[in-house]
Amino acid sequence: MLQRTASILIIYLLIIAFSGCSEKIEPGNSKEEIPGYIKTLISEARIEKQTLIYEAIGTVRATDSSTLSSKLMAAVKAINVKEGDFVKKGDILILLDNSQVEAQLQQAEEAAAEAVRAHTAALAGADSARASAKLAGATYRRYQNLLKDESISRQEFEEVEARNNQADAALSQAEAMVQAASHRIKQAEANLASAKSFNKDSIITAPYDALVTAKMIEAGDLASPGSPLLGIEGREGYYIELVVPERHVQNAGTGKKVNIIIQAANDLALEGVISALVTAADSKTRSFLVKINFKMQDDIHTGMYARVQIPSEEVRMLLIPSSALVNQGQLTGIYVIDDDKKARYRIIRTGKSFDKSVEILSGLKPGDLYLPDPPPNTADGMSVEMSP
Repeated sequence: MLQRTASILIIYLLIIAFSGCSEKIEPGNSKEEIPGYIKTLISEARIEKQTLIYEAIGTVRATDSSTLSSKLMAAVKAINVKEGDFVKKGDILILLDNSQVEAQLQQAEEAAAEAVRAHTAALAGADSARASAKLAGATYRRYQNLLKDESISRQEFEEVEARNNQADAALSQAEAMVQAASHRIKQAEANLASAKSFNKDSIITAPYDALVTAKMIEAGDLASPGSPLLGIEGREGYYIELVVPERHVQNAGTGKKVNIIIQAANDLALEGVISALVTAADSKTRSFLVKINFKMQDDIHTGMYARVQIPSEEVRMLLIPSSALVNQGQLTGIYVIDDDKKARYRIIRTGKSFDKSVEILSGLKPGDLYLPDPPPNTADGMSVEMSP
């Protein structure tokens, strides 16, 4: 009896188990949620022409750059500027002690005045000697006639002749003194001009509008001729100096336009023009020096790092807008449109990147339709309706 009851219970449990499995899901019959649809632009993948870019690294240089130095041996009396100051042409930058120069100037002025006085005296002496020589000459000629008439003795004539010769000699000497006095005036004037120049050199001024970039001396230091005092850079303009390898130099012709990016100035983008190409190659590196002019900007300073993009050859490649790329984790892909007008995420491999486009190496072929700027809610399987 007990055994029969257990058998009935087992059969009952089996019936319940089989009845619970009667609503099993058949393979492939699961209900899939439809993502919906989007309305956006659709583009066709095409082969396009693209100019390749060679990017070189350059350095910003000032067009006008100078190191101011002293022409005198003198103590630095005052320095009126510091690094980073902007100065105007003619501004007084450094004052040197000019006490010795002023003393030399005073001596030169006195020597010049004395030379003028000596010249005046020499002219007066020459005038007097000329008058005496004239009188002596007239007397000599009269005595010559008297001697012919035997109206005077030979001794009297010889005395007049001697006085005439002395007068001529005195005149020559007086004229020589005038010439010497004239020479001393010129020499004194030259010394005076030199002393005035030295006095002027004790004041060092800005030769042009500039930025003070370096100060190599302090007040109280002794400045010597040729010793550097200040470094300045003009504000009229800058250029970029860079080195281009031999294989790219044919693309760096004078007058060619290039793109410039200054990272230190918040990635400032500029257009520049190649102004000079030093055609003598460096035999060690096989490279050429290139200079590029560009329009001055307040945020740009000498020494800044610059990236220069030089256009090179033109090639054909499959390009799509950079906005079409969709990153999912470490994968890069785009949304292509299938025959059912649905968006399908496809993994691609990219090549060179340009300003607003990217090269596609694989995963897309010419003629394929894709979304150039997919909306943020785009998902695989969505229906796509082309926006006007």
